[in-house]
Amino acid sequence: MKLNLFFLLALMFSSTLAISNPVTDSTTMGGGYASDVFYSFENGVIATSERNTWDIAFYANRWSAGIITNGGIGTQLVTYENGDTSSWNAIDTTGMADWKRLYNSDSIWEDGAFNRNAMGHPDYGWGMYNMVSHDVVGDSIYIITLANGAKKKLWIESKNSVNNTYTFTYANLDGTNEYTEVLDATPYEDKLFVYYNLSISSIIDREPLKNSWDIIFTRYVTTVFDNEGNPSPYTVVGVLNNVGVAANKNYPVDESFTDWTAKPMDDAKTVIGHNWKYFDMNSFSYVIEDSTVFFVQALSGNVYKFVPTYFSGQSEGKTIFTKELISLVSVDENSTIDNSIAVFPNPAKDHVRITLNNQISAMAELQLFDLSGRIVYQTQQPVANGMLDIRFDNLQSGLYLIRIQTEGQTFTDKLMIR
Repeated sequence: MKLNLFFLLALMFSSTLAISNPVTDSTTMGGGYASDVFYSFENGVIATSERNTWDIAFYANRWSAGIITNGGIGTQLVTYENGDTSSWNAIDTTGMADWKRLYNSDSIWEDGAFNRNAMGHPDYGWGMYNMVSHDVVGDSIYIITLANGAKKKLWIESKNSVNNTYTFTYANLDGTNEYTEVLDATPYEDKLFVYYNLSISSIIDREPLKNSWDIIFTRYVTTVFDNEGNPSPYTVVGVLNNVGVAANKNYPVDESFTDWTAKPMDDAKTVIGHNWKYFDMNSFSYVIEDSTVFFVQALSGNVYKFVPTYFSGQSEGKTIFTKELISLVSVDENSTIDNSIAVFPNPAKDHVRITLNNQISAMAELQLFDLSGRIVYQTQQPVANGMLDIRFDNLQSGLYLIRIQTEGQTFTDKLMIR
């Protein structure tokens, strides 16, 4: 049975370790919300990327056909309704003002604006899956309006799944400046998307590795409701979960609330979303929704309490929040808290010797966590005669968690630094 590291910590450190001290952090998107900020609960801000550098993006997984638009900067997409792909050379935009606009899903990353007409496998919206070749063959023309107002016709011709390449053609509506791109997504498979700028005919590499961040502070289009309950798409500023990250929202609760299991975790990308704040016309500033607590299960498996406390608005796009490690839950099946590990001296100053029983020689990875869940030290070295000698400097006094992984096993223990 998989052990819960939160339970192990409680056994080792007493119940006071179940909840660490809150840590205040912030992210800044810049004036006018100009950038996306990729954030890791363990490591803080991972990357800040300008948003206006791309128009469309392709889900980088080899077996995906997901294509999104940059709705955060006002990019608009409609399906060409006056013909099929045979009409490429004679586009007629009569009635286009009434054509349905297509937006990215606000719950699933892979379900992009180009996929919104999908009818289910083998129909992926922009094209049909071929059972023999495993390719997706484009069957639709789109009209895309860029953030600068320029309009282009666009045809996603195919996705070669085996080679992970997309072929697409775009041009001005009158057929001028036609360009065909064969985009290879293979070099970007360790990221969610590979991005493309239609104005300069260029791939844009703007995203950090997908396993390095948990949430993103960004602008996106979602459904909002007016006072009569009527829905409409609207561009908002908020927080989206990475693929593989889950969260829940708890309201109304006291700020000391820590029961992250009170509600099931949801892996939709907009669980945190944008509704944790609202604009107050009296103070002409943003107010944080009171009595709201989020819990986020990060890619590491660790659970954090996330509470926004301030939002500046478009002047600098700054969000201040507290994060608090609630549970360390990601542990290998063979984790142990028995006498398989011994740490000496403990308390220590800058050096410890760790003995791993039954481990004569192996490569070990050691991580040292503070009580906020942040990795403050890590190293990889061979176990020599069942022992590891670890030297570290400049660690503040306090309680830490040691986690060692070697040969499919995970060992944990406490360490006091003085």
